[in-house]
Amino acid sequence: MTKSFRVGRIFGIEIEVDYTWFIVFFLLAAALSMDILATRLPHLSLGMRWLVAAFTTVLFFGSVLLHELSHSLVAKAEGLTISGITLFIFGGVSKMTDEPKSAAAEFKIAIAGPLMSLLLAVLCFGLTFALRPMPGGTVFAVVFGWLGAMNGMLAVFNLLPGFPLDGGRVLRAGLWKAMASLADATRIAATFGQALGILMIVGGVFFFLIARDAGFLWLALIGWFLTQMAQSSYQQVVLRQALSVVPVSQAMTAQVQAVPADMPLDRIVNDYIMAYNHPAFPVLDGDRLLGLLCLADIQRVPRETWSHATARDTVPPLTEQYVIAPQATAWDALIRMTTENCGRLLVVEDGLVRGIISRTDIMRLMRMRMQLGV
Repeated sequence: MTKSFRVGRIFGIEIEVDYTWFIVFFLLAAALSMDILATRLPHLSLGMRWLVAAFTTVLFFGSVLLHELSHSLVAKAEGLTISGITLFIFGGVSKMTDEPKSAAAEFKIAIAGPLMSLLLAVLCFGLTFALRPMPGGTVFAVVFGWLGAMNGMLAVFNLLPGFPLDGGRVLRAGLWKAMASLADATRIAATFGQALGILMIVGGVFFFLIARDAGFLWLALIGWFLTQMAQSSYQQVVLRQALSVVPVSQAMTAQVQAVPADMPLDRIVNDYIMAYNHPAFPVLDGDRLLGLLCLADIQRVPRETWSHATARDTVPPLTEQYVIAPQATAWDALIRMTTENCGRLLVVEDGLVRGIISRTDIMRLMRMRMQLGV
């Protein structure tokens, strides 16, 4: 079950909202309504405070979205592929399917977000002073004053030198330029990120015990998230470099188990998916390849019709998204499988199926290479 849903597309970039986002949306709106707005705008009714709080929270996450969009647009200008932007409990993240090609590109992509947040902070503070003298402008002055402060804090926090924060990526760009090694630069920047995360955890817990303010626990939670992301980001870079020199032909399974086109879905589930523990199988009509039938395709069909719905009825037309060449890298295959949410890809050359590759095939090859030290 997916944890996020699509809300639209901006400049060709998919925008998704994770379900955890609603948690922080409610908490932030509640804090605004019961604390900041209640103190600065005591004349507003409770209902009006909640309405203003919800409006302000939407604008704040709009600012977060603009921050991530700036990263994504600069990355696209640098030739990278952006699979989307997701808003979630800790803010937002741009999903890049590859690393920047150079230290200069990394710097430009990283610095774009904080610069956008600083620009938004200046605009919000300007609106605060411009709207305050107007009739009824006090409410908007408070709203934009808070948004200006939050965007300024967002810029400063993201510039902290801990990977994968923007400041950590700026640090990585500098180290990459000096050391001529992306892996080494990432390792050092990720160490800074883990150290920063641990400091936030310790500080958050300490100040919570002293002040009994639950807000400090949120700081500790962000610190924990940062330590996890720093470690996983470094591991991803190492994995990418290792798989980028391995062709698909070395990792694929040459013997392809295919599903007959006229076989009903209930038999496919029992005799193939459950029996072989694979999430996808090619569908053959005689010698003709119809496509790749994934578990997700079967799940979209009502279960009560599985006994008479066939593979031919269910398999989507064969497109390039499910096909990869044997000369492509294993990293390309892994990214494609993750992006398309299908656990296998058909390896095709000159119109003929040469094999099939799965995440399991790639991980098996990596374990073997590690054991052999190659």
